Amino acid sequence: MDQADIKIIIAALSLPFILITGIYLRKKSRPYNKLVFSVHKIIDLTLIVLSVIILRGLAISTTDGMPVFITVILAVLILLSFITGALQSFEKPPPGVIIITHKVASYMILVLLPLTYILFIYQN
Repeated sequence: MDQADIKIIIAALSLPFILITGIYLRKKSRPYNKLVFSVHKIIDLTLIVLSVIILRGLAISTTDGMPVFITVILAVLILLSFITGALQSFEKPPPGVIIITHKVASYMILVLLPLTYILFIYQN
């Protein structure tokens, strides 16, 4: 097993933790538990950094444009999810569109991230 495989495994294992802590935060009322919220964000940031490292390395070795296109969409979704998640951390509840955008982006990430890894690995 090389370093890329280990990074992919760590990224894959972080998805359930992000999902579990996100669901926990959603079910609890404001103010959010600072420990759970911090763990959620730290794991999220770890996933973002690992995904960028992994996908950048894999994108260099592919000639097909489809995985790169999906990677760009995924990057936009991750950024959108992170921003809308940060907006939800304030004392005042955000508008409904922010909450819905965060949910939709998060679920799309849960589907697209593993698919992107599989596409890249399959092509290489």
